[in-house]
Amino acid sequence: MVKHKTSCEECLNYDCLIKRSCSTEEIEAVEAEKVSLKIRKKQSIIQEGNESHSMYFVYSGIIKVFKIGAFNKDQIVRFSVEGNILGHRGFIPENVYPISAQAITESQVCLFTKEYFFDLVKNTPKLSINLVLVFAKELFHEEAKLRDMAIFNVREKVAKVLLLLIEKFGINENNEIIDIEFLSRQDIAEYVGLTSNQITKVLSEFKSDGFIETSGKKIKILSQEKLEGIVAYLA
Repeated sequence: MVKHKTSCEECLNYDCLIKRSCSTEEIEAVEAEKVSLKIRKKQSIIQEGNESHSMYFVYSGIIKVFKIGAFNKDQIVRFSVEGNILGHRGFIPENVYPISAQAITESQVCLFTKEYFFDLVKNTPKLSINLVLVFAKELFHEEAKLRDMAIFNVREKVAKVLLLLIEKFGINENNEIIDIEFLSRQDIAEYVGLTSNQITKVLSEFKSDGFIETSGKKIKILSQEKLEGIVAYLA
């Protein structure tokens, strides 16, 4: 990780927890405590089990958040993009990170010591409320995902992961999932507990069914409604 200057004033990440929770004066004080870092592709940011010292805000890039599962395989919990936070679960009493985080693309993050951020939360009511809402939203999505992955068959899991990626990254003017080319089929598989071969096989079926088109790693959505229909019985 290399130090890299970024400015909160010039930052356009309006989903950033600090930007939407702190006043201009508070942000100026935050700027003095921030360390900006440039992260190389595949570089580790947080390691599961390590003592937690820092909080990270994603300035740019795509970062996978994961746990080590059975047979030492990665189980991706979520993808973090600009405006998202990392390391907040290090507030647990054990004082360790319960997850790992690794850059999928070249990324930039803003780092704060855990002690400083904890004091900031205590002294900034709007920030503390919004942080609780972040935890609540993450818990809601992860409980829903846990339910879905326990019940869905392979075809349903692949439909669901496409819908999750659409929700996370959005769709461009060509109906392609934005930035999907930066994710390997293995990344997608680890997000829903499948193998890359299973992902490839079902994507081929969806292509034959006219639900999607693929070009290399890109995925164009032809019928989101049909994908939603596959998993609609749990909606």
